[in-house]
Amino acid sequence: MPKNMDDYLQEGMYGSKHTKPDERRLFLGSLRERAAFVLTQEQVSQQKGLQAFDEVLKQHQDVDLLFNAQHSLNTLSPYRRIALKHEKNYTILDEDSNENAYGIVVTYDHAVDIDDIFYKEPVPVKEEHSPKSKPSFFEKLFGKN
Repeated sequence: MPKNMDDYLQEGMYGSKHTKPDERRLFLGSLRERAAFVLTQEQVSQQKGLQAFDEVLKQHQDVDLLFNAQHSLNTLSPYRRIALKHEKNYTILDEDSNENAYGIVVTYDHAVDIDDIFYKEPVPVKEEHSPKSKPSFFEKLFGKN
């Protein structure tokens, strides 16, 4: 469909139109369907998911790394070292809209539609040491087997 004069004017004043602008802000300029791995800003601040980040870069070859500039370079440093270890280029994005965006996004330049892209922290398993349970009424009455 050819562009009319209004389309050219709108594009000149406001830039080219993008699909899913809210999703693009959240995923640092990329889309959910292109993401392979995501760390939230809180996880990056606490430097969690380093091992998972390393594993993802081993598994996925042709990916782009997008880092949110809301974090200092010292905070991003361990993730940058892992990226350099795997010879991956990364981009640090500094925009006003990044305040609510994710901390790190590993993304492809095409749709891959991976179901589970968010890092989930391992839940520590607590062993319950229950004291010896009291014998039930029937165990008291008939004795243990």
